[in-house]
Amino acid sequence: MLDIRHPLTVVVSALVLLSACPTDAPADGPAPLGKPDAVPWVDPMIGTANEGNTFPGAVVPFGMVAVSPHNAYSTPLSYLADEPIAPSGYVHGQPYLYGFGLTHLSGVGCPDLGVPVVVGTSGAVDVTEAGYRSAYSDEVAEPGYYAVTATDLDVTTEVTATERVGVFRFDFGFGAGGNVLVDPTRAVSWQRDNGSVTAVGERGFEGSVTTAEFCVQGNQQTVYFVGRFDRPPAEAGVDGQVQWFRFDDGPVTLSVGISYTSVAGARANLAAEVPEPSDFAAVRAAARDTWNDLLGRVRVEGASDEDRTILYTALYHSLIHPSLFSDHGVEPVRYHVYSLWDTYRTVHPLLTLIYPDFNGPLLRALADLTLAWNAPPKWELAGQEVQMMVGDPAAIVFADAWLKGLQTFDLEAIYPVLREAALSEAHRPGNVDYRSLGYVPMELAADLWGPVSTTLEYALADWAMARLAESLGRDEDVALFEAQALGYRALFDPETKLLRPTMADGSWFEPFDPDALQGSNDLYDPSGGPGFVEGTAWHYAFMAPHDIVAQGGLADLHGGTEAFVTALDSVFTTGRFVMWNEPDMGYPWLFARLPGHEERAPEEVRRTWERFFGTGPEGLPGNDDAGTLSAWLVFAALGLYPDNPAEAELLKTRPMFDRVELHVPGHEVQRL
Repeated sequence: MLDIRHPLTVVVSALVLLSACPTDAPADGPAPLGKPDAVPWVDPMIGTANEGNTFPGAVVPFGMVAVSPHNAYSTPLSYLADEPIAPSGYVHGQPYLYGFGLTHLSGVGCPDLGVPVVVGTSGAVDVTEAGYRSAYSDEVAEPGYYAVTATDLDVTTEVTATERVGVFRFDFGFGAGGNVLVDPTRAVSWQRDNGSVTAVGERGFEGSVTTAEFCVQGNQQTVYFVGRFDRPPAEAGVDGQVQWFRFDDGPVTLSVGISYTSVAGARANLAAEVPEPSDFAAVRAAARDTWNDLLGRVRVEGASDEDRTILYTALYHSLIHPSLFSDHGVEPVRYHVYSLWDTYRTVHPLLTLIYPDFNGPLLRALADLTLAWNAPPKWELAGQEVQMMVGDPAAIVFADAWLKGLQTFDLEAIYPVLREAALSEAHRPGNVDYRSLGYVPMELAADLWGPVSTTLEYALADWAMARLAESLGRDEDVALFEAQALGYRALFDPETKLLRPTMADGSWFEPFDPDALQGSNDLYDPSGGPGFVEGTAWHYAFMAPHDIVAQGGLADLHGGTEAFVTALDSVFTTGRFVMWNEPDMGYPWLFARLPGHEERAPEEVRRTWERFFGTGPEGLPGNDDAGTLSAWLVFAALGLYPDNPAEAELLKTRPMFDRVELHVPGHEVQRL
């Protein structure tokens, strides 16, 4: 039996959990598990249906390029029409293929990027949608590689990738060669038709595409690209905005470098990462080796083949974002796609635990961005704040790493920026009332999404701020932020035992339906019940992980541990617990904090795994949110969980496998 009552302290500076000497057997046990061939256990199709919004194409860990097929497009009206919104450009089961984009977002809720589009066709050149639309078959998807046959066009396309370069191999049918089209107009993004491409030299092209309007926000970004064929085409030309190249036979290899800075940057990325002659097989093998190396840091024994597929696919999806944003050789290295409202809960704690060598640069880049903006990001895409979701999550991400010893950023430099933002109405809407009342009142609901949810997000961020202040010896700030972190208690309704929308005068908001899932925003469902963000009052009932068992905390507000357990239990027994969104995803683990009820935690974690997750395209219960649901699965497999990322502890229960080991370069083996 594991002592699941005792939280497992993780000090990453000492790295007591981690390993890198798999040949060194611990004195008290058998030799460490050997490095697995993990790639065959990964199924990139998982999450491509059921609104998981993942993509099946080729990408390397944290890569700028993701070469993936398009079979679905959407507009903002798709939300209202209950149609697939296709944020990644791919929804499993859609009937037609429309070529491949080179930049994609994994698991997010709105489309963007998906450019430029490259298509292989046979027969006469036809750049219309009907000309390169095709039924398809024989899909093969694995880490770093994807292949498919466009049956109407009789073209088989294989793709692979380096960090900043996508590599294609086209095998044309009909015995008469074929065409490669480069289309800058057909983005996944809701803003399309804003690009250009030009043939360059005997066997190349260059261009750019601008996309925008992620979730109808004000962002805009430009992707620059440079392509190079392995031989000159027989003919080339332009039809409208589409550049085409004709080849007499195949196969044809095409390498495309991209950049967010310039065509020159894309050309340099191509030259550095796929020098001539382009070798598709070598690039594919290198991508596979990279994935095997990183996936192999988690080693398991026992359980079913299905559980192994779920685990390693989840680990794979956890290592896609944030993604590289800077060009090859440019320092400091920059990343983008910081979906922090989601990823502070599981992705960044997972990277801190198993991939500190990668999370360190990610955190430095986030700190640099904080200083450059003079404000911490909330949801960053391509170097811009898109103002999605609520709260102030960057402080939690920094606290998670700093308190666990991963101190790769200058906390002294960024702390004043974090502090000013935490006290600012501009950065934290509703902050004046939050700081004076302890909560955001419902009078602000017309201009601020989900006052209760926003209050709880601010409270956890303030707890993180208190811990960072404590690390710097700023005692006055510790007291200030700890007090703010506990102000949410004013929202607790002793009658309903829920955190309830409240007016500025302290009266309860009416009418109150704790099961309402719409009302905060009438544009889409589920926007969240009145006062809440994408959830119900039940989904947020226990979202104060920093204050569960503290004196006067949430358990005490319920009337003590047993009363709290009764309320927590009811979420599961009445079917109110869900895993299609983040706010309640830590609830199965809360039992591990409650004396006498610790054994319930692994039971509920197992039930959650079996009920909500699986293999196949529908294997995720909702948006993966840049790897957040997937990272939850990895923690479940390990029997560990960061229920409060703003502390240096992980809750510990039984792992999902008979034996689990973590192997991280430079550190000792840790068995879980």
